Amino acid sequence: MTRTNKEAVNPAPEPSPPPQTARPTGAPRADFRKTLHYHIGKNAVAGFQRLPIGMAFRLGRGVGRMCHRVLPGRRRIVRRNANILSAWATSNGKTAGPSDAVADPEAMTREIFLRSGANLFAGLTSCRMLQDEYETHFHLTGLPHLQAALAENRGVIVLLAHMGPWEALTHLPTSFIKAGIHTGFGTLYRPLNNPRMDEWINRLRARHGCRLFSRRDGFHKPVDFLRGGGILGILADQKMREGVTVDYFGQPAQTSPIPGLFHRRSGAPMVALSLATVGFARWEMRFHPVDLSGLPPKPGRETLARTANQALETSLSTSLCDGFWFQRRFAASNSPLDVSTPS
Repeated sequence: MTRTNKEAVNPAPEPSPPPQTARPTGAPRADFRKTLHYHIGKNAVAGFQRLPIGMAFRLGRGVGRMCHRVLPGRRRIVRRNANILSAWATSNGKTAGPSDAVADPEAMTREIFLRSGANLFAGLTSCRMLQDEYETHFHLTGLPHLQAALAENRGVIVLLAHMGPWEALTHLPTSFIKAGIHTGFGTLYRPLNNPRMDEWINRLRARHGCRLFSRRDGFHKPVDFLRGGGILGILADQKMREGVTVDYFGQPAQTSPIPGLFHRRSGAPMVALSLATVGFARWEMRFHPVDLSGLPPKPGRETLARTANQALETSLSTSLCDGFWFQRRFAASNSPLDVSTPS
């Protein structure tokens, strides 16, 4: 029998199909949970957006007042931060705005809760506003500082803090155009864990022309945006597990190196932006200059982080109670300021 006949009688066994990867048992439940969270979150945000901003502001303060009473753990964190802020404001001669009770940390703690609620709800409402209505509640000042930075033709880094109704910043592209600034505005953001919710929220944020850069985009896309003359907002007060330890309101704090890294790669100048409550459902957005002239030709991460923190101190000190102080932002956990913090 020839070899060919042998192969015909005893054909080679067919290769076994590749093993199928079993789907994790909890996957359907996780998908259902994310879908449920998406629909609940979308309907809740859409409901808030239909409220008049005055009603949202008043409702938010009420929710903040309730949270101040029923969340003792968060109240302790905010009170500790208020102690630090009050001590810094007193030592630096800062009044921090006419309505900030910086001399009384307990009153300051309560006001931080109330304003955070009002700012959160008003920020959601602001997303659906037409520009004319928006400008009756948000007043933009300090534009000459931004224009001076743009004149360097290297883009501009805007140092942002978690301050005021920050979702209202998505209107800035339209505000810039009305002010004669025809330059793109973008921000870095952290994607939500729920992809459907993340996509929907980003559509809301981009509806006025704001360009969004995710951490998944890496450095190249936002740096190229800056090099093309764009204005890039960076939340520079992020709580960091690892970062550069420099002073922030007189206390050591883990500080994000990202603004400094973007400056070193692009050469873009910096400005800071504050968002302060100035009345009932009214806010002032103000650009502040950031002086980089005293930096060495190749500044290190620590030098740039310190510069960014000093700029944030300037912007936040316009209204300290409009800051979002609900995290353990400062590194010194055994500070003497903790001793007297009540529950």
